[in-house]
Parts: sequence; structure tokens; C-alpha cells
Amino acid sequence: MKVYKDVFTGDELCSDSYAELPPMDDPSLSEVAFEVATKRIVKGAEDYGIADNSEEDGGGVDSTSETVVDVVDAFRLQETPFSKKEFGTYIKGYMQRVKGHLEKNHPDRVDKFMSGAQALVKKILGQFDDFQFFLGESADCEAGVVFAYYKDGEEAPRLIYIRDGLKEEKY
Repeated sequence: MKVYKDVFTGDELCSDSYAELPPMDDPSLSEVAFEVATKRIVKGAEDYGIADNSEEDGGGVDSTSETVVDVVDAFRLQETPFSKKEFGTYIKGYMQRVKGHLEKNHPDRVDKFMSGAQALVKKILGQFDDFQFFLGESADCEAGVVFAYYKDGEEAPRLIYIRDGLKEEKY
């Protein structure tokens, strides 16, 4: 199994157990980013057959269950708010940090990253109000952001990751 980690913080953000899809159904963005479909799951409603004297109340399932998004929960992603202006400032700085990382480690990727990331950001800005933003577990604002949006009335969001802001680690 491969786990995708943020290149700046080492936060685990995703794994290859989720199928990679073209971001926002646009194959031209696949060079720079990928998308994963998520699911809503109920967490904490387990009933292992252990008596807890709640049968009088109508059952043994704990009432503290909650519905979560599987990837967000599994990788402990932290939602972070952005105004459009704040996002513009953040993403410019982030793209420069990734560019610097690529210049040191993968200079052949710099031009592809810059052109592809600009196209992705332009598309996100065009639908800005439809997006949520998540950071890794450390909630470090210098790290990469995971972009989330709901596609065609789906109940769980799609998450978009910038490839060059990730490193793969095999387990």
C-alpha cells in the first residue's frame, strides 16, 4: 500500500486504496492533480453484543455515533476556512514552495507543475463558493491544502490533491 504524505509536513493525506480520478472530470488536470471519491460512514455505532443495560432504552447501540467522511476521518484532515482573497494569497505562496521543492528534487517537473497548477487554481477560483479546504493533521498553514467539492448532488465530497505536493511512502 502507498500512503501519500505532504512534502513539507509529512502529514498523511491519502492512500492508493482510493481510486485516482481526473480532477473535476478534466483529464488535462491529471498531470498535476488527482481526485478521490469519498463516502459518508457512521462511526461509533458499534454494538459488539456487550450488555450495557440500555435494552430498557430501546437497544444496545451507543447513541454517540456520528457520520463522518471516510478519508477525512481516516487521515485526520482538519477543515480550514478561506475567503477568496486569503485563498489567493495562500495558493501563490504554496505554489512557490512546491516550485522550490521541485527545482531541488525534480527540475523536469517545474514547468508542468506551474502550468497545470495555474489551470487547476483558475478552475477552483471559478467555483470557489462550492469548495471546502482541508489541511493535514498538523494543521500547518505552510502545508498543502486538500480541496473538497460535491459533484452532482453526491452525499460525500470529492477530494482533490496536488501531486507535486505529495510524496509516496510504501508500506
